[in-house]
Amino acid sequence: METTISIYSDVVCPWCYIGKKRLEKAIESWESDHPEDKIKVSWKPFQLNPDLPEDGEDRESHMVKKFGSLDRVKMMTQRVSDIAKEDGLEFANILQGHQPNTFLLHALIRKARNYNKEAELAEVFFEKFFSQGKNLSDDSVLKESLTQLGIPESELDEVRNDPALRSQIHTEENEGKMLGVSGVPFYIFNEKYAVSGAQPSDLFLQVFERLRTEKEV
Repeated sequence: METTISIYSDVVCPWCYIGKKRLEKAIESWESDHPEDKIKVSWKPFQLNPDLPEDGEDRESHMVKKFGSLDRVKMMTQRVSDIAKEDGLEFANILQGHQPNTFLLHALIRKARNYNKEAELAEVFFEKFFSQGKNLSDDSVLKESLTQLGIPESELDEVRNDPALRSQIHTEENEGKMLGVSGVPFYIFNEKYAVSGAQPSDLFLQVFERLRTEKEV
């Protein structure tokens, strides 16, 4: 049996990073118990902050503008950092640093599909942003991310100068919104079932079991 999962996600979303880890844990467990099953994951674009300047902006001021007082933001970021730790993720001080516009990052992740490394590049971006506090608006950081996975750094310029790819990203994001995607992470299984939010691994396993049962009927 083959299961397809489309993941709408943004690499500056902490819940998307947590959800990625929980889904991967579920996939590893399921494929270990059902080696005949294959789960194929594809990444779909969703921008949490599409109106940000192309070069991004200061993260603390961005968060305060978006969520209100600094005290509220500190409480929110501490809570999500504590939850991330339970899933084996170490977040740096995620209030400091730079908030990027993620459109180019989505385009790069899509380009990485040509190398069968879109999930790996998403992981690198998540790690650099949340765990290392790197500036994902900085070309040197983006090139470092690509070469880390054996993807030529020249792909950065290729993506920037590829209007067809940029149009595709816009189209797919709009398609997601038409499907009802208004927040991330958002998962679609076999174009049939949808799961929203960073759900526990057990819930993903329940979806896999349901899909398997339906296939056998």
